[in-house]
Amino acid sequence: MMKKLLRLYENYLNLAQADTFDFEKFNQYAIVHHSNSIEGSTLTLEETILLLDKKLTPKNKPIEHSLMALDHLEALKYVLDLASKKQSLTVSSIQHISALVMKSTGSEISAMAGSFDSSKGDFRKVTVRAGSRTFMDYKKVPERTAQLVDYINTNIEQTKGFVEVNELAFDAHFQIVSIHPFADGNGRLSRLLMNYIQHYHKLPLSIVYQEDKQDYYNALEQTRKEENLSVFRTFMFSQIEKLIQNRIKELSSSSQKEIKKNGFGFLF
Repeated sequence: MMKKLLRLYENYLNLAQADTFDFEKFNQYAIVHHSNSIEGSTLTLEETILLLDKKLTPKNKPIEHSLMALDHLEALKYVLDLASKKQSLTVSSIQHISALVMKSTGSEISAMAGSFDSSKGDFRKVTVRAGSRTFMDYKKVPERTAQLVDYINTNIEQTKGFVEVNELAFDAHFQIVSIHPFADGNGRLSRLLMNYIQHYHKLPLSIVYQEDKQDYYNALEQTRKEENLSVFRTFMFSQIEKLIQNRIKELSSSSQKEIKKNGFGFLF
């Protein structure tokens, strides 16, 4: 699988060098769409693109879903800016990413341990569950988040290569969603953290496709049960393969259109 993926990646890089279309911008829109769809958004990809690119709010869709998209794009841009500047992560920056994700849809929550605000990046003070999974005691969250931040900062610069960088990104993704530091938005945060590490090394930004949502959840749960990160890595590399194959099709198609525009109707 890995040899095939590396060949696809090399093919993608060759095609991308000659391309003039801003695929990166629309890839960001796709990231927003798929990540929010996994969390329940009903916006289509087309509606998401029109909202983010043209500020056209879709009709007959919950306004909350449009707000999710707008906030997610802001969070993604913040993450990519951090990575472009090679800025190290901090616990505060993790909280800020969460605050951006939940800016318009989060709220203050009252709990026995005290109130906290999910729209401001406050760590949770409640027990959280997803399906049959109960996540760690909220008292452990600050320390475990700090440990993960230290781990990423220690390894991100010295990690080199397409496979190795992506493995670090996938491991960070898995670890932060397993810590589940916030009352809501943990899945979106985990995927943004993955994108931070990828963009730090100028690799393609992964998408977890909404149509593969159940396989994604299964991979997370199986990884926890087996305590084997290779399970989640394998799933995520399959998502990268899907992304690169889609990009190659798009880039090849744009090349064909350019040839036809210049008066050539066939390939030599």
